[in-house]
Amino acid sequence: MAKRTHTLTLTNGKTIKVHEKIRFRPYMAVFYVLLVIFAAIVIVPIWWMVANSFETIRSYAFPNPPNFWPKNFTWNNYKLVMMNTSIMANLKNSAAVTGLDVVLNLFIASIAGFVFSKGRFPGKKVLLLMIMSSMMVPFEIKLMPIFNIIQAMGLNNTYLGASLPGSLTAAFNIFMIKKFCDDLPDALLESAVVDGASKFRTFLQIYLPLMGPIIATLTVTTVMASWNDLLWPMIVLSKTEMRTVQVGLSSLTNSTFGPHSGMTCAASCLSILPLAVIFVFMQKYIVQSVAATGIKQ
Repeated sequence: MAKRTHTLTLTNGKTIKVHEKIRFRPYMAVFYVLLVIFAAIVIVPIWWMVANSFETIRSYAFPNPPNFWPKNFTWNNYKLVMMNTSIMANLKNSAAVTGLDVVLNLFIASIAGFVFSKGRFPGKKVLLLMIMSSMMVPFEIKLMPIFNIIQAMGLNNTYLGASLPGSLTAAFNIFMIKKFCDDLPDALLESAVVDGASKFRTFLQIYLPLMGPIIATLTVTTVMASWNDLLWPMIVLSKTEMRTVQVGLSSLTNSTFGPHSGMTCAASCLSILPLAVIFVFMQKYIVQSVAATGIKQ
């Protein structure tokens, strides 16, 4: 039977080695088998898309049976996308809209979450309930009123007009930051008040740095939601040069014979590349926010 060795440090500074027998547990085998199956369900379509983006495809239809490895490797699909579409301009527009959405969204949500957690004012619970209730209303129902407001403000075909609705309807982010701040000690706020700090300075210099893990997690989720949004940018950004990447991808289906499968896969790979890079650099903060239980008094 295999053994596993642990090194323990005692209070007197000495270290001892503890040998533990590794026992076979049938339920763990079932767990790993299911984990591999679910991982394959997620990875296989992405791998298939990447493989087809590097495949020499001479028809508009996808190869049948599907190819999971390019038989005739080529960069031609990416060259066709670069030369025949405005994918780079779409990526730039998506980056601008998403960046502005993240900054406005998290700034508003962090302040609101802090106020609802540590603030004391009449009607706080009722106001929080109203904000949370807005999550139950589908965006399609609020679409026309929001569009009329944006149009009246003259923000059509602007980055601010594309990002503002998401920033002002961040009920989920407000709730998450509020719950995170509930675990932070009130003694920090009381000490700052005794020292003469204002509420905003207390939030900015004391509580905001402690919100790092939850801010990082919400940054990733907000980036994904804003980057993948299709409906609102399609409506508010009517000019071709202002299209985001999702609107640009949807325009590939407007050809007479349908989209070229190789170009579609190549354009899709380019569209998800920024999200993959952001997730790689931010995943450790996501784990921290999930694992952290907050600072207890």
